[in-house]
Amino acid sequence: MLAASDAALHICKILTPLNDLTIWLLHEILLLSDIVHGDSSPACWKRLGELSTDIFALGLHRDSKTSSDVPEFLLESRRRQFAAAYQLDKSIATFLGRPPRIPWRYADCRMPLDISDEALATDNTVLNYSHDYIDENGWSRNGVVQRSSWIRVRFIVSTFRDEILEVSLQNMTPEMENMLKSISQRCHLAWDSLPNWLRYSPQCWDQNLHVGVCLMMIISYLAYLYNDFLIQRLIAGKNNPRGNTALLSVSADILSTVLTLGMQREQMVDLRPDFAWTVLLYGFPSASLLIKALQHQKRTGEPFLYEGSRSALIRNLSVFISHLESIVRPDNANYALFQRASQLFSRIIDEILEPQSILPDSDLEDTSTFNFDPMIEVDGLDLFNNVDLGVAFNQWLF
Repeated sequence: MLAASDAALHICKILTPLNDLTIWLLHEILLLSDIVHGDSSPACWKRLGELSTDIFALGLHRDSKTSSDVPEFLLESRRRQFAAAYQLDKSIATFLGRPPRIPWRYADCRMPLDISDEALATDNTVLNYSHDYIDENGWSRNGVVQRSSWIRVRFIVSTFRDEILEVSLQNMTPEMENMLKSISQRCHLAWDSLPNWLRYSPQCWDQNLHVGVCLMMIISYLAYLYNDFLIQRLIAGKNNPRGNTALLSVSADILSTVLTLGMQREQMVDLRPDFAWTVLLYGFPSASLLIKALQHQKRTGEPFLYEGSRSALIRNLSVFISHLESIVRPDNANYALFQRASQLFSRIIDEILEPQSILPDSDLEDTSTFNFDPMIEVDGLDLFNNVDLGVAFNQWLF
């Protein structure tokens, strides 16, 4: 399928100039490439570069509202395309530890309106009529959850991720710390201003909502929490194994949210691929930091800065480890990596729970060689130049 898609794209570029349809096709090919090769593959990074280049070439980063000759449905479609590509760019850039390819400072494209796909595909009369059901901020007044709703939510979260990635390139100073705190406050305010029916709560699974709605809620919430994780990690400093209270708190929130999704995974087979991806992107960084902080506290006797229950946190980490052991099948390409992570985490948890047990020197050397922090580095975003997923796990696991 991927080869056929590439062939179709090649033919389109030969027969016609760059247009909206070719960008849509390129976006879909990028998503397919991500599934086939993974986020860390050179092919995925290359296709993201091609998509961003074509977006800028066609001018989707600039809002075209002033142009009266562009139909309303095309304007909204372009805004959706830009917003979707923008948030995907931030996810991949964060995962790889590289600068984003679509920076917001060079764009002024408006967010798409929270209207249905059906209204977008009909004539202008119906489309204009649908505007009557949108509030002053562009959200639906009817409390209807639709595809455009999630595009808007993820776009809002990604604008703050863009700022975080930009600040992470600079040396930490009091001014930079204040800037990060400002980003954090604005991100919290933006999340709290979202419509109630789009904000995640653990009770959503018991409210007879469609599983796809609950999944998008929890994924959007994790992306929001991860913004704060990155901010607090920068403030705490790369070489600070203790972390700080805010960092440990948001890490624990991320971990418990990932485990909530894991509970639903046992009941809904459709969630299993999404859960593996969630563990990869959100579970590993938060669990690694918490385990490292617990290990540091056990070895040094320094206070553990987490304000919640230490025993409950260790139980959650143990449950997370059990998920690692069963999340993928033995024939999966990532099976060995998940097993290796499970073994390493288990050894450290054993050390934390059994202080009289002394780990062999080889094990201590093994854990000390890992360099957690693939997502951010005060010295720059060049931590993930090796695209081997095994190297990614090495960096997550300390």
